[in-house]
Amino acid sequence: MSEGSAAERIKERRRNAIDPEAFLLEIDAIEPTDEEEGLQFTPSFTDRVEKYLEELQTDGVEPTDIGAIFAVSDDNVSKADRSYPAYKTGSTVRSWPSEGAVQLDVAVDKSIREVTDEWDAVPSRQRYRILQSLRSFQEACLFCSGAISISDQTVESCCSNVEVVTVSCTDCERRFLEFTPDSVPGM
Repeated sequence: MSEGSAAERIKERRRNAIDPEAFLLEIDAIEPTDEEEGLQFTPSFTDRVEKYLEELQTDGVEPTDIGAIFAVSDDNVSKADRSYPAYKTGSTVRSWPSEGAVQLDVAVDKSIREVTDEWDAVPSRQRYRILQSLRSFQEACLFCSGAISISDQTVESCCSNVEVVTVSCTDCERRFLEFTPDSVPGM
């Protein structure tokens, strides 16, 4: 691809980028916690996400679901041959720390699409990053109602050979998010 087309894609992303917090507050997906120190899913948004999670646990994630997140047609989506959940979208391999993380991203994506058409205008890279961060908004595991914890020890990542801190369920042990310790102040 030419440099001009890359520059044009960057300009387009910037034009369509959103303030994630303002967007999610506007569509009633998140609200301040009781202590007002953080954010959490609203009860109605949690209900929608749980409804989609039930369907996904029965029917599974389809290429169309992944394609919607990354703005590619489902014929450009395939499962990647990895030891962890991964999908190839066009020429890029996207990875998740668990099948639960994939299902949660798809359920949240569907829940947002249920209330607004504006989600499609958000650049796909930003949509994916928003979905990633929203995995940590569970007060309790949406799969088993177990406690969500941030590990205080680093473990090897599912998706690469780096040490990561995880956000996971203490009961069903699903990993929802992985990040490097140096990416969070104070860790």
